[in-house]
Amino acid sequence: MVIFRVVLVLLAFLVVLVLAITNSSTTTTAVVFTKTYYDVPVAFVMLYSFAFGALCVGIFAVVSEIQLRSRLYRQRKTQDALMEELRALRNAPLEGEYPPKPEHSEPPEGGSQ
Repeated sequence: MVIFRVVLVLLAFLVVLVLAITNSSTTTTAVVFTKTYYDVPVAFVMLYSFAFGALCVGIFAVVSEIQLRSRLYRQRKTQDALMEELRALRNAPLEGEYPPKPEHSEPPEGGSQ
């Protein structure tokens, strides 16, 4: 799955690179927050936009991965505690005997008195 993501990102980067090369002679004015840049090639704007987007997605992916691993760790801890409790219950001695012995009954009264 990771290889698929890497290939997909590389493919997207290649598409952006081809578009940037075809638009290398075109210039534009770029405004980044409060700073204005004049006569910036569209190729640079496209590549920097792609890189910034990839960085943002990467940050969100890392945060999501950390949350997922943390949740998985807590669930494994809970599962280990439950398995330990189950082992303790399996090995606990039973009260009484199994199968139960019949109660003492009086010997049959048979003939001699």
